[in-house]
Amino acid sequence: MKTFFDKPANSPTVPWTVEDNGEAVDITEYDWTLQWQTGQIPRLDHGEQHVRQIRLVHDGRLGSAISRSASWPELKEQALQASALGPVSAISFSSFPGDDMTTVVDDSPPDLTVMLQWVQEIRDALAFLPSSTRIHISVSFSRQKTAREISKGTQSQQMRQYWHANLGIRDVRGTDFVQLSSSTLGKTCPRPVKLIDDIQQRWTWTEKQITLPDGQYPIVFLPAVGMSLLLPVLSRLSGPHLINHSSPWEDSIHERVLSPDFSLINDPTLSGGPRTSVYDDEGQLACVQPLIEDGILRSFVLDQASASELHIPSTAMGYRPAINQLPQPLPASLVVQPGQYSLSDLMNLVPHCLVLGNWIGGRSTNPLRGDIAGNASELYYVEHGEVLGRVKNTVVSINAFSALRDQLIAVGGHPHWVPAGMLQPAPGYLPPLLLDAIAIAGKQTS
Repeated sequence: MKTFFDKPANSPTVPWTVEDNGEAVDITEYDWTLQWQTGQIPRLDHGEQHVRQIRLVHDGRLGSAISRSASWPELKEQALQASALGPVSAISFSSFPGDDMTTVVDDSPPDLTVMLQWVQEIRDALAFLPSSTRIHISVSFSRQKTAREISKGTQSQQMRQYWHANLGIRDVRGTDFVQLSSSTLGKTCPRPVKLIDDIQQRWTWTEKQITLPDGQYPIVFLPAVGMSLLLPVLSRLSGPHLINHSSPWEDSIHERVLSPDFSLINDPTLSGGPRTSVYDDEGQLACVQPLIEDGILRSFVLDQASASELHIPSTAMGYRPAINQLPQPLPASLVVQPGQYSLSDLMNLVPHCLVLGNWIGGRSTNPLRGDIAGNASELYYVEHGEVLGRVKNTVVSINAFSALRDQLIAVGGHPHWVPAGMLQPAPGYLPPLLLDAIAIAGKQTS
């Protein structure tokens, strides 16, 4: 039986001329999500999005147009008009050398039975939680089909697909509440046991409460909060900040900028990543590329447009944050090179430390400076490797660059996926990080 998944992407039919230098892209995205939360029946959502994009260089300037409904001739005319206000550009649009289906396991819709069993397995495993606990479970499958045509007449197709799973719990305890969450990505439907074990371990850590004096402590940053430290790093590597001469690292290529124990990699080959592919979204051949290697700056994050303005080669990191946006300078997946330490090992490296699992507002208002302060919604105190309890009403303050340059004690092993989000433009595959002398301060409560 044929399904909509059997349909090829719609090849663009743009009225190009021999003088044109441009590309047309037709993208269709399919999403299936099964979610359940306490007190509600399971809900299956299915959606389909479709968009057309044209980018072209006209009279030496870059123009673009995006639409869900305009015809290709209309879209081309809109892009030509927009180019009058576009940046000067020397982009020469190229085609994929061939079609790319490398992340596709099969071309079938997701198996609803598998999704239902996945949800049920988690519900059964968390039956020990008190009745006051609200559980939210979701598992989703996304597939994106892209057809691309350049003005010289070459056409190609690309398909990507991945799974995303999330488990969250919230328990209200009088005037207090505990909220935990865990997410992962996968090429196939992720096994729920990893999320279950993660939540169960952290739940046991919440049973007791600890009060600590203000001061500086070693802190283990779990992957979800570790990503907050990488966003300022990414801002200094990004093409737009290099163009504006606002990045302090613009002249630091091949110089040490962070700890020699820290390496950051762009990896478009990582199994399960939303952007895993042979090519980036501009048809450039993508490859594993060190951004920071043993603390030394090796590469910037550049798409074709930013590389053209800087008069240097693109680093093949042009990706769309969403299908209704143009490619931007973004990594496929941000990977911190893992170390040899388990989480338990990290907690035993120092006599006492904290473990930070989540925080509220943990984003830098000035990413280029890297100062971050967040209200720790999930913070635990550890002595001699044993978690003694949860620390409440505490603000954690850190400078991402100082921490990753001068305060990095050790990098953990066993990395976890951290999905992209509204304020996080790239997915990460990250281990925990143990950082020294991080400031905490108690919040005054009435």
